[in-house]
Amino acid sequence: MAWFMKSEDDLSSRQNAICVLRDVVSADQGCVDGLMEIEGIEETLFHIVKVPICPRATKASLVVIHHMISSTQIKSGKTTLKFVQMGLINLILEILVDGDKSVCEKALGVMDDVCGWKEGRESAYENALTIPLLVKKILRVSDMATEFAISSLWKLCLGENENALVEAVQQGAFQKLLVVLQIGSGERTKVTELLKLMNLYRDKIDCFDSSMGFRYIKRSN
Repeated sequence: MAWFMKSEDDLSSRQNAICVLRDVVSADQGCVDGLMEIEGIEETLFHIVKVPICPRATKASLVVIHHMISSTQIKSGKTTLKFVQMGLINLILEILVDGDKSVCEKALGVMDDVCGWKEGRESAYENALTIPLLVKKILRVSDMATEFAISSLWKLCLGENENALVEAVQQGAFQKLLVVLQIGSGERTKVTELLKLMNLYRDKIDCFDSSMGFRYIKRSN
């Protein structure tokens, strides 16, 4: 399958190979471990996302990348570093700009995985679109996308990263997280922690309008 994925001349075979590979690694962790032993597999998967064959292949590649990065095998750290060095964060952000619901969910899932690593967070901090796009996707795509975006934001703000927190507040994260807290979310703990951290910086931001915080909150009966 890895060989077929590298074939530049047969797009149909490449598409079928990545879709089969997605199904295999989703069903068997052992296959994920074996996949990471194949030389050049990171470059192959990255190329399929960067130079799309079709939406189906792009989504399948993102799923495979997710399984590789989130693997419990020690090698997943080296795999993540390779993806980061190739520019995975920037590529994910490009996808998030105008991707459809399904691809955004998968891209945000990969973003969340990568932000779990120091190298991934450092790469995310370097791109000016990271915080704005993560905040934008909260409550805009789906419940799953919202949870991934919040989790990524939480990882980037850990340790009270002042720059990330200030930018998040400027982009409207505080208001959105209040709404998420009200309607309920699987990331409730992270939402609460983020709100506490962001609250420390609200008064330092001139453009922050405290009246906005409750504009979209429904009144309880």
